[in-house]
Amino acid sequence: MGKEVLNRCLETYLRCFSSEQPRTWGHWIHWAEYWYNTAFHTAAGMTPFEIVYGRKAPKLIQYWPQETSVAAVAQDLSDRDEVLRQVKYNLQRAQQKMVKQANTQRRDVNYAVGDKVYLKLRPHRQQSVCRRIYQKLAPRFYGPFEIVQKIGAVAYRLKLPAGTRIHPVFHVSCLKKAVGNSGITQSLPKGLEADLGAEYVPEKVVATRVKQINGDSTQQILVHWKNKTQEEDTWEDVLAFTSQFPEFSLGDKADVRDGDIVTPIYEEQEQLDHDPMGHEKNKKPKITVVYSRRGKRAGNT
Repeated sequence: MGKEVLNRCLETYLRCFSSEQPRTWGHWIHWAEYWYNTAFHTAAGMTPFEIVYGRKAPKLIQYWPQETSVAAVAQDLSDRDEVLRQVKYNLQRAQQKMVKQANTQRRDVNYAVGDKVYLKLRPHRQQSVCRRIYQKLAPRFYGPFEIVQKIGAVAYRLKLPAGTRIHPVFHVSCLKKAVGNSGITQSLPKGLEADLGAEYVPEKVVATRVKQINGDSTQQILVHWKNKTQEEDTWEDVLAFTSQFPEFSLGDKADVRDGDIVTPIYEEQEQLDHDPMGHEKNKKPKITVVYSRRGKRAGNT
């Protein structure tokens, strides 16, 4: 943990305990130290306490009067319990404020069995072999569909078309009552009605790259699909792709080199520019970028 991050965490911890009495922050330094030593560190995979002592830190228990004969220890534990009670009260009060603020924009909505409602779906863009649905341009509501059952206080089961690949139970916030007796004006997305996996067959690997996701390196390949245009090429994770298409050979693209944003393609082109006898064909020259230092301005030393 860097010094700046450590200082920010300590400030936050001390602010929570001494917000009511800021001048008493010095009395909580030892508790801040205990918090830091018992906090889980992602880099080490354990807490500093476990690194030093080889076991988990003991749990803090509530202090009962006259448990210790040392006056300083008794006062310290009593102050700790009092601050913990204050912190719990502050958290509950903040939670109640958040609930009150959220409820100002909510209203109770009830539907009866047989009512027709529009369904609001949130199609997410994902890297998969299924055809992507562009969220900004996709319809917001689909249907209307008939309610066949009320589940609990805020969930309803809808009568969706046969073969639909989504669960038919939805929260009331995803529904909007249909007015009139109109038929289905907007059907479900194709990706939810039928399995499009059979339509996507990998043809070749165009490029490779290593993408940083949450600090971890993920190997990806740019796949060109049969009977698809170049604009429909997609980046796929190597592990997910090989598990779904185990018979497809990645060839030399299986070893993705760390640090490359996109693996150069001219290496593959050079191999195609040679015939089996070793004679060169129409070899394209490599692009060379030359950098030059800018001269000093007049008057600068």
